[in-house]
Amino acid sequence: MFGILSNRLLRKEVGELVEAFARACPPPAKVRGKPINEREVGNSLEQLFRHVADFARNRRLGILGRARLAKALQDEMRRHEYPDELVSRVVNAVTVNVLVAPGRD
Repeated sequence: MFGILSNRLLRKEVGELVEAFARACPPPAKVRGKPINEREVGNSLEQLFRHVADFARNRRLGILGRARLAKALQDEMRRHEYPDELVSRVVNAVTVNVLVAPGRD
């Protein structure tokens, strides 16, 4: 029915997703040298979206669970020092494309 998920587990899972994203696409403040290839950024974002959707679907998260997931994603990306504009865009994209209707392909 409703996926109940502890806050600790949610933060851990989202932390791992953002860690994987940060390895492929580090925050601009932490990048030294040449910028990251646009294709690599696109692939990393696509992979992040897919993992978030899979997580929401596998945990059978309800509306509140998905909202908590989006908030945890936002907090984790800010913790990694991604710019607020990027965080906002990624969280909005995840919310609209992935979390609003999970399982819809």
